[in-house]
Amino acid sequence: MNHASILAEQLLNGLSENAIPQVQQAVRQVVLRDKSALAETFYRFMLQDPAAAQFLSIKAVEDRLKPGMERWLERLFCYETTDELQAVLAMQRHIGEIHARADIPVHLVARGMRLLKREIIQRLLETDLQREQLISAVLRTDQLIDIAFEEMSEAFVHSHESGVRVDESYRMFATGTNLALEREKQIGALLDWENRLFRAVATEMPFDDIATLSNSAFGLWLHHKANLIFDETHELEMIEECIRRIDQTLFPQLTLRRRGNLQSEEIRTLVKAVMSEMEQLKYLLSTMFERLTDLEIGRDVLTQLFNRRFLPTIMRREINLNRRKGGGLCMLMLDIDFFKLVNDQHGHDAGDRVLQHVAALLINQVRVSDFVFRYGGEEFLIVLAEVDQAQAEAVAEKIRSRVAADDIPLSDGRTLRVTLSIGIALFDGHPDYQRMVERADKALYAAKHAGRNRWVLAD
Repeated sequence: MNHASILAEQLLNGLSENAIPQVQQAVRQVVLRDKSALAETFYRFMLQDPAAAQFLSIKAVEDRLKPGMERWLERLFCYETTDELQAVLAMQRHIGEIHARADIPVHLVARGMRLLKREIIQRLLETDLQREQLISAVLRTDQLIDIAFEEMSEAFVHSHESGVRVDESYRMFATGTNLALEREKQIGALLDWENRLFRAVATEMPFDDIATLSNSAFGLWLHHKANLIFDETHELEMIEECIRRIDQTLFPQLTLRRRGNLQSEEIRTLVKAVMSEMEQLKYLLSTMFERLTDLEIGRDVLTQLFNRRFLPTIMRREINLNRRKGGGLCMLMLDIDFFKLVNDQHGHDAGDRVLQHVAALLINQVRVSDFVFRYGGEEFLIVLAEVDQAQAEAVAEKIRSRVAADDIPLSDGRTLRVTLSIGIALFDGHPDYQRMVERADKALYAAKHAGRNRWVLAD
């Protein structure tokens, strides 16, 4: 008998020994009668709590969470057998894992459990139970909710600790890239932005094509990947401050005054200030890179893409960033059509070449701020940051058409072509990233079912 079975048996025996049939029935009747009101009270309270409200939306509460809470109350308080109690405990562990993936603090759940206890006990006080029966009913309510919370908390802690270990592994993986090349690439991006700005100032050209530094290629890399590599070091804060001074003060002033006398002391002062800030940025960036060592851990050996084990780390960070700043978030699930035929007809060496070729195409079709994973087998996964639906669809179509049109060279001199089926899932506000994965996977299946070589947007 496994741990869950033993625990369920012990709990059932302990609760049954202390329970009088009349008491059990009274608690069940209260819960069944008022489960809708209890769920309503629970989520009204949570939506009013600023710490909890960020993980909820009114639509999600009405459409999914309230009905789920009602079912949970009924199953927890109205079980009959050990098997039914085991199912309740298994559900609690699953909820704990979801909360860990969504990074929902356990103390918020504890706060909600206390509220449910209070509400149920208040209703028990209004029944006609005698004093001893009432005490038994209150104790049973207290025990059942504590048992559920204990199971959920244990699963939460286990899953959270596992996530912490993966986070640390990801940082080690991130530092395993060619750091010298990455440093030069980002310094080059800074220089490119600086040169474009100064050319526009010097030639009085429009600033329309020049994004703020925060929205440049360097800014996007900084927001979505630098924190993962450098783990929010002090230099990152200083870089953010430099960018804010440039974007919010110096850049707007240059925009307003560039039509004046370009030789004026005021313009020269602004240009020198921008140059000073940019030099500081380059120095801070170099300092951070110099602290890291060159490791080779966690990389997919064949394609050199991200390993899927880092998906939880990246998605938690991207969801939290999206929650704070907005800007859109999207996931593409991609599968090479009829890949088994490639292996069967041309051999596994050809299959490896196809995977490597497609991986290189994917990297070249997305931005430096996006994340590309080899999800498993012939499946890939892409996380697109700061995109809306139209942009996500455009990226999916660009990838689909590019792969379909490319000749893949084989070792014997021949070439072949493959196509992709793609599922697109937009972030819908749900804090558990696994929900987004499942929606993208269902959309991918729909694309396969509809004839392959196409993309489908998840509902």
